[in-house]
Amino acid sequence: MNHNSRGQSAVVAQLVPKETFGQDVRALSPFGMDGENFDHSDLICSGLEELSRHLRWLDEDYQAGAFDRLETRARSIVLLADQLGLRRMGQVAADVVYCIDDPDEVALTATLSRLMRLMSQALDHAAGPISTY
Repeated sequence: MNHNSRGQSAVVAQLVPKETFGQDVRALSPFGMDGENFDHSDLICSGLEELSRHLRWLDEDYQAGAFDRLETRARSIVLLADQLGLRRMGQVAADVVYCIDDPDEVALTATLSRLMRLMSQALDHAAGPISTY
């Protein structure tokens, strides 16, 4: 088969995955808390710290092929997301568990990437705006 590439220009589309904000992520921001909701700030802060620890190790567990640890971590994220009111994150973490149980590496990679984006987005939003000095 002879390929003639002269005079042809290929266009490569770049995909930039982006998740839309939902009500569940907005609920994490301590800047909108008042009275009774502010009393739960310690619970939210400790939950966010735990979430950041899980995020740090997700990719390393996947790269190392430690799928048993990855599954345990994803199950912990499901519970943590439920406590924090992050429904979408919990659903995607459960999907990661399903992808591990039914070995489909492409689906696992895509779903794990989505979970990591949702976690990063939630942590970034909870941190609030960066102030300038």
